[in-house]
Amino acid sequence: MTTLSICSFIIVNYNGLRHTKDCLKSLQKLAYPEEQLDLIVIDNCSQDDSVNALREMFPKVRIFVNSANNFAKALNLGISEAKGQYIAFLNNDATLDSQWLEILVKRLETDQKIGATSGKLLFKDGRINSAGIQQLPNFYWQDVGFGEKDWGQYNTEREVEGLCWAAVLFRRECLEDVGPIDEDFVMYFEDVEFSKRCQKRGWKMLYTPTAIAHHEYRGSSKGSKLTEYFCNRNRFLYLAKHEPLQLVKSIHTSDFFTNKQYDLLFESLFVAIKKLLDYQPPETVATVLPQLSEKLAVIYSRMKVDRILPRLQVVRGDRQMSIAIYDHGLHFIGGGQKYVATIASLLQNEFDITFIANKPVAISDLESWYGLNLSGCQIKIIPLAFYEKRGMQCIDSSIIAEDMENPFDEIARESKSYDIFINANQLEKVKPLSPISVFFCHFPNTFRNGHFAVDDYTFIIANSQFTVKWLEKRWNLQPTFMLYPPVEMATAKVPKEKIILAVGQFEAGGTKKQIELIQAFRSLLADYPDQLQGWRLILAGSSVPKNPYLKTVQNLLKSDSRAIELKVNCSLDEVKLLYAKSSIFWHGCGLGEVNPQRFEHFGMATVEAMQNCCAPIAFCAGGQPEIVEHGRSGFLFNTIEELCRYSHQLIVNPGLLAELQAGAQQRSQNFRLAPFEYKVKSFFELIHQEYATIRLPNPGEIAQMLDRS
Repeated sequence: MTTLSICSFIIVNYNGLRHTKDCLKSLQKLAYPEEQLDLIVIDNCSQDDSVNALREMFPKVRIFVNSANNFAKALNLGISEAKGQYIAFLNNDATLDSQWLEILVKRLETDQKIGATSGKLLFKDGRINSAGIQQLPNFYWQDVGFGEKDWGQYNTEREVEGLCWAAVLFRRECLEDVGPIDEDFVMYFEDVEFSKRCQKRGWKMLYTPTAIAHHEYRGSSKGSKLTEYFCNRNRFLYLAKHEPLQLVKSIHTSDFFTNKQYDLLFESLFVAIKKLLDYQPPETVATVLPQLSEKLAVIYSRMKVDRILPRLQVVRGDRQMSIAIYDHGLHFIGGGQKYVATIASLLQNEFDITFIANKPVAISDLESWYGLNLSGCQIKIIPLAFYEKRGMQCIDSSIIAEDMENPFDEIARESKSYDIFINANQLEKVKPLSPISVFFCHFPNTFRNGHFAVDDYTFIIANSQFTVKWLEKRWNLQPTFMLYPPVEMATAKVPKEKIILAVGQFEAGGTKKQIELIQAFRSLLADYPDQLQGWRLILAGSSVPKNPYLKTVQNLLKSDSRAIELKVNCSLDEVKLLYAKSSIFWHGCGLGEVNPQRFEHFGMATVEAMQNCCAPIAFCAGGQPEIVEHGRSGFLFNTIEELCRYSHQLIVNPGLLAELQAGAQQRSQNFRLAPFEYKVKSFFELIHQEYATIRLPNPGEIAQMLDRS
């Protein structure tokens, strides 16, 4: 007696214990040797404890858990695990007559060119569900005989365009020859697409009416809305793969278009265009894409349409995601500039990064100023005519009134060329036109005014809790998250000297309070001449040429510069040495100010000093209280008198000075590069995953969304 071939059954389950149980019971009644049956259940991430229940009820059934709720992926997993020469796909809401398998196996064995066969599929009430599938106009498909009373009209065996996969038997060689089921389809229409590939490979699809199966139609899905969604979506995918010249015509005959479901239409066409690029030759793509672009531009904005191909280049791995980092003050040395330059240094291997500046500055300048490797970055200078005509070194957005033309529109236009646009220095009048945008806010300097564009950014990131508070107060905005600046300024230890150090830009407005600090030091010298013997005050910072504020400071020291030194535009190595040698650090930003934007919004220089064991004495406002713990890692002052008193305490009490220096060094570890790097890389990796990956629709989530609509 000839041994019958092993037949594998693949049954996909998703929260369908009742149906799957009945389905498996029907297989126990097949007129086929039990030892020649290989029963496989693939569970699609059920939440109804199906897996445990089925394992207990059917110990001989092999059960595997899929990594996603994806029917096509589940079938591929089942095929990879199947042992049989013949492999059946069986919906868990279908049951088989006892002769179904035997009839189909015998038929397959008579003709090696038959790739798959299926019998007459009936509803529970005896009406016909499917006698094969056939194409309709406009590339829709339907089950032959659907809903008809069965009076024998489909009792003739015949080749068909496709077979319903609710109950179908494949020859293993056919599955292996044609290749994996396309998992982008998720569910529905995957059978039509696979049948098309079978035909292209010369395999026949055979309808064999004597093999009877019964189907509880849509018993395993969430109803007609879900079916309609996937059938409409996947029709576009099918056309992109097999009938690309029909893709444009198919838009207006889509139910998505007819029902004005434009978001669903766009999402589906986006995936279909990827299919087009993946499967069609360049000449076909060159023909279809311009037509498709023109058609879509009638429905959507031109900008939305123009973004499709650049994003797909990233999705397909043709290029890295691009980031533009715009800083209107990039030509100045500053903490905010170092903050974003550090971000660029961390991301340059994974992203294509371009700095955008308005004034001449080079990558080598940034590397020199901040001690960073930015070799993977480039820079683009875009002068702004409004400021160039006026000879302004500082790009001040506050002078642009509502009734004036916005000079920053030029930066907005440039932002369209990148996947991610980063506004690095809180310039509120730059409208982002990139797919993704990030607004780094060190402080909301202005109130909401003309040309205000911060609402348009995808993400807002603040640099301190102080900034978070004022973002809500001034702009009624909440940041996506708060990200303290990274500080890595620890240097080789050298003997400490009698130096009080202040580091900050010689800004035109004098916000770093160098004049007030000079006055405070002179007061100390006058009050305690013996105890301050040998102590020096060093003021280090950057300056633009012809700086009137710096000139004022220099003039102040002309008559008497005893023990006070200016270090203007010194190198990074010089600054590091100053930190290493200094004993006390002064930071006066905010002193005598009422406007919070003139406070220190964080205080990177303070942390740099603390990392080098300087005891900080900082003005008690802005972000400084988030850094300095009064009396433990430094002092916070409110007046010049307090600054002098705390400084005198440290000068005359070496033990207290050493204690606060140690506390400062320990506290500064909270603001080092490692936590900053982790947050930055995690954040941009999430953005990359969302942008560079087409997330396949989850049937459960789609069903909920459609139910709400």
